[in-house]
Amino acid sequence: YVSPVWTPLKFNEEGLKEVYSKFLNPLKNTYSFFAIYANTDKIDTLECNTPYNKREEIDLWLLSKYNRLVKNVNEAFLEYDLNKVVHYLASFVSDDLSNWYIRRNRKRFWKNELDNSKKSVYITTYEILVGLSKLIAPITPFISEELYRNLTGLESVHLSDYPQCDDKLINLELEEKMDTVRELIRLGRNVREEVKIKVREPLQSVFLDGKKEKLIGNLKDLIKEELNVKEVIFVDDLSLYMNFLVKPNFKVVGKILGPKMKDFTLALQKLTNDEIKQLEDNKEITIKINDEDLKVNKDMVEIRVNAKEGFNVSMENNNFIILNTELTDELILEGIAREFVSKVQNLRKNKDLNVTDRIKIYYNGSDKFKESLKLFENYVKDETLTLEIIEKNDNYPQYDINGEKVCFDIEKNIK
Repeated sequence: YVSPVWTPLKFNEEGLKEVYSKFLNPLKNTYSFFAIYANTDKIDTLECNTPYNKREEIDLWLLSKYNRLVKNVNEAFLEYDLNKVVHYLASFVSDDLSNWYIRRNRKRFWKNELDNSKKSVYITTYEILVGLSKLIAPITPFISEELYRNLTGLESVHLSDYPQCDDKLINLELEEKMDTVRELIRLGRNVREEVKIKVREPLQSVFLDGKKEKLIGNLKDLIKEELNVKEVIFVDDLSLYMNFLVKPNFKVVGKILGPKMKDFTLALQKLTNDEIKQLEDNKEITIKINDEDLKVNKDMVEIRVNAKEGFNVSMENNNFIILNTELTDELILEGIAREFVSKVQNLRKNKDLNVTDRIKIYYNGSDKFKESLKLFENYVKDETLTLEIIEKNDNYPQYDINGEKVCFDIEKNIK
């Protein structure tokens, strides 16, 4: 993973840390998360064996990604390109499985009722972990052995057949849909970083290109949750919220136009929003320079965007996202509550509480914090498994929660 296979191996401690952080640790955490909840719920995988056509869309997406992984890994092994093999595996485990699928589906594991949704997330995760233990067996023989035996109870992963791709489970349209959403969420988070608004601080709305609605319209709730916004709005005319600036791509058109470059630059400044949209969609347009027609494509120009007042925009690979970054008093108070939940969750971990333990919270804080807690008390309780929130003046540890000084501590509820 550290060195290409065609060069002498150069041991690098930083490279080792990278392998651990991008592959081994996410794999270990995914298995541990699954095992904790499966053991708590006393899950029988045979009972949870939900048919594919009754699983949720995100389960089918992961199965599609996994089968493409199997296909890519097998092909890379046949090419004797172990570098590719490891990169395919690390990318899937870190990006697709751990940082997206498991994180997105935590609430399905937390459900009390073993309904079809919960069965589906259990069996899908189980199938993927068993499949991965087989895929990684030639590379990490001891880790894969431990995973496989713990999951299946069978003698050895090295006595099992190597996974083969099931083409029927590959759904490229579904992958495109989910990958588009993930890209838009990444862009939206970039906007938040630029304007220094934390993800836990809610925003009122996000605006997306209306052309994307058919593809990702049914995933609006997912986008709302990931970007922490109240509304996802698809708009046909993005120019209502941002301005386009079109300039020549001098590397492409410099030698072609020569002395006409100044006239070309002026002509680009007069393009309509519709013409700019056509270029963004990789369509060719025709403009006039000194009464001569010139066909222009996207490679000949650089398109930049600036958000109008009250909005912030990010654009990449023809994906636009516009955030309404104005914060109302209620949004600010909700942001305080969400940050408080995060601090409580961290304290639960530091105190080694079980994921199912109920707690009590003791606190004292600013008037603004109290106002936030009054509005969002039920939300805080639900998210942190809290039975009581008690105001009490005591020498509790002090925290800064979005600029508000709050002192609090928690204790496990003893029945």
